[in-house]
Parts: sequence; structure tokens; C-alpha cells
Amino acid sequence: MLFLYKRINSILSEIARLFEFFAILCLSLMLIGTAITIILRPFELSFYWIWPWTIQLFVWMCFFGFFPIYMNNSDISVKFIINKLDQQKLLISSIFIELIILGVIGLIILELPTIFSSQVGKIDGVITPWGYELERYTLSLPLAFSCILIVINSISKISYNFFKVFKNN
Repeated sequence: MLFLYKRINSILSEIARLFEFFAILCLSLMLIGTAITIILRPFELSFYWIWPWTIQLFVWMCFFGFFPIYMNNSDISVKFIINKLDQQKLLISSIFIELIILGVIGLIILELPTIFSSQVGKIDGVITPWGYELERYTLSLPLAFSCILIVINSISKISYNFFKVFKNN
């Protein structure tokens, strides 16, 4: 069980690093686009597509960053309370916390069909190198991927901690 948990955690950690890279890339491209806009302003030059891409990249940055924040335990928590628990209660509270996370992510996943179905049409100005404008549903794809990865991680943590609780008894 420990081997499987470590293997899943290792794979998810690599994916989290990749998602973090994408989030940082989105931020970097936003900054470059904004800098270009500011630098070209005195010359009365502007590119229409920079602003829509900045918005697209901002949404992607947030949604790609969602999973790494969770995976790296960078989220807000009440560890000062949890750290006072003994080992058994710590494991049980960890299972409870992961169940809450599963519930919240489950609600997001349940809403994904509604989210995707409401994101119809093209995003004006978000033009790809191939000349096509991106579809609106592409805004939420990183959110869907992050949610799925969080579910996998939570189930893995619950299974591992559940195994440890019963192993200690």
C-alpha cells in the first residue's frame, strides 16, 4: 500500500510541477504582453489581441495553479490546531479533511457540464497562430483537469491514511 501511495504521489507531484510551470508561463506571457502594450503606447501602436489573450492567460494561470497549490499544501489551513492532535486523531482528521475536499471538488465537477455548456462560441481576439479564435470552453479546461487530479490525490490520501488507522489498531 505504501509503495502504491508513494508512486501515485510521485506522479501527481510531477504533474503539479508541470501545472505550476504552465501557471508561471501564463503569468510571464501576461507580463510580456502588458509590457509590450506599455512600451508601444507612446508610438501609438497597439495590438488588439494582447488584451483578450491577457484575460485568457489570467484564467488559465488561476486554474493551472489550483492543483499545485493543493498538492504543495500552500492553501490556508488550521495546522496550529491539527498539530496538537496525537497520531491516531491526526490520521482521522486527515481523512475527514480529504472527504471535505472531495465534497467541494465533487460539487465543482458536478457543475462542469453546466459550465462547459454555457461557454459557447469563440473568444473575440484570442487568436491562435493558425488563425482560429479559441472557443470559450477552453477557459475551464485547466479547472477540470485540476479537479480530476485533486480527486485522485484525495482518494489516494484517504486510502493510505485509512490503511494506517487500521494498521495501528
